[in-house]
Amino acid sequence: MIPRPYQSRALDELWGWFSKHNDGNPIVEACVGAGKSLMIALLAQRADLEFPGTRILVLVHQKELLEQNVEKIMTVWPQANVGIYSAGAGRKDLGCQVTYATIGSIWKNAHLLGRIDIVLADECHLINPKDTGMWRGFLKDLAKYNPHTRCIGWTGTPFRGNGVWLTAGEDALFTNIATRVTMKELLELQFLSPLVPATTVTRIDAHDVRTSGDDYVLSELAKVTDTAELVESTCDEIVQLAAERKRWLVFAVTIEHAEHVRDALRRRGVVAEMVSAKTPKAERAQLISAFRAGRIRCLVNVAVLTTGFDVPELDFIALLRATKSPVLYVQIAGRGMRLAPGKTDCLWADFTDTTTIMGPVDAVKGRLPMGGRKGEAPTKLCPECGSQNPASATECLDCGYLFPEPERIKHGTRASAAAVLSSQKESMFETLQVTDVRYRIHRKEGSPPSLRVEYYDGLIRQASEWVFMSHDGYPRRRAEAWWNARSAINAIPGSTEEALEWLEYSDQILRKPSAIIMTKQEKYPQIVSYHWEKEMETA
Repeated sequence: MIPRPYQSRALDELWGWFSKHNDGNPIVEACVGAGKSLMIALLAQRADLEFPGTRILVLVHQKELLEQNVEKIMTVWPQANVGIYSAGAGRKDLGCQVTYATIGSIWKNAHLLGRIDIVLADECHLINPKDTGMWRGFLKDLAKYNPHTRCIGWTGTPFRGNGVWLTAGEDALFTNIATRVTMKELLELQFLSPLVPATTVTRIDAHDVRTSGDDYVLSELAKVTDTAELVESTCDEIVQLAAERKRWLVFAVTIEHAEHVRDALRRRGVVAEMVSAKTPKAERAQLISAFRAGRIRCLVNVAVLTTGFDVPELDFIALLRATKSPVLYVQIAGRGMRLAPGKTDCLWADFTDTTTIMGPVDAVKGRLPMGGRKGEAPTKLCPECGSQNPASATECLDCGYLFPEPERIKHGTRASAAAVLSSQKESMFETLQVTDVRYRIHRKEGSPPSLRVEYYDGLIRQASEWVFMSHDGYPRRRAEAWWNARSAINAIPGSTEEALEWLEYSDQILRKPSAIIMTKQEKYPQIVSYHWEKEMETA
């Protein structure tokens, strides 16, 4: 398996970090879709190649992540001496060079492992920032057998629920961000599907809800969210906004709220189910499997389908649960950003003010802690990457950030209510009514002809888009997805000319939106979403 260029670059940067740092524990910041499992496997193989006999422990918090990681290393390095230590997996292998373990099964048994040289901690943002808990206690026990054990953290969110860098604090386990694979990078490389913001009318107001710790008090948030009026109006909009979307994921506040939303969607003809932490694991697995296969169109969930939930076909997210946690915000958004055949983007419908408060999801980063840190050598955190630096440093040793005069860096400054990605304009979307849709051929010298679709409000043409039925590769796949979302027949024309022939025979072949949401650009406005007449909806 050949790694992508950014994966090779990240591993080289991590390896280079160790050559410059004699101590400390680094973090690999790798966003959703970066391929952490593959990079972990490649790192283990590289460690053995350069230092034969290196003993490696890969720690995860759930069996599903363990299975994903083990499958990847056996693909990359089939000769590896790999063991599994997990009660959930039904195995407790010992004496292997590379051991994959769930923390809940291994944390009391460091003495059974003996010497471990490298610990790779997946989803390391879950580790307690204080020197307590299963993870920290286990790492302390491992140090008895090898005081030079190094721990590498892997996460897409290298900060705590309150936004403070994982490298901050007197008891911080991690010291530096050694390398980063960010959402911005993968979006530019087209290894992620973009989120497209939908214009929502219904608003859930959490302004007066108190906070506790890192987020809203759920009992109070439920009171302002789980009302009959809000449930009905949000579900009306969900069904309208997501009419052409195939897999819907809705985030609710409580189990009761999720049940109310699920039932309201069912009344509107949607095949919907609900999952929560109280859903038995076997039943949850069956529901996710049915969702992945398309037998369930919508999953309404409560605090479970974030980390480790991987259904690339997911193309619609509805946020009915306001949050102030940057970790939760990024994890939720990431569920819709994986690539899948026929998928061009994921529609993001935020009925709260979360996106407005948190800002574009690909620009979220950690923040500096309030106040100083006592009783430690003088260091300062880089506000850009979170790495610890000597107090005298004028430039971050890891990312090259130039330290300005001291100033407070605030997390969560307000951004556009609409922009969920930093590339999107602030508040630059509008909804336009559609009374007619017309189709014609568009020819450009040197390129195959395309289908030009024109949207009218009365006699005025409001917007146009081009559908590339005669092209190959990605443009053709996108055209097929566009056609399938509207077609009343189970067939796709083979070319632009054939598409026009079909439409001239009957313009009822394709359903027409009642409104479009588009950017307010003066030149070439882009359509980002469609509204469909209720009688045309398909659930």
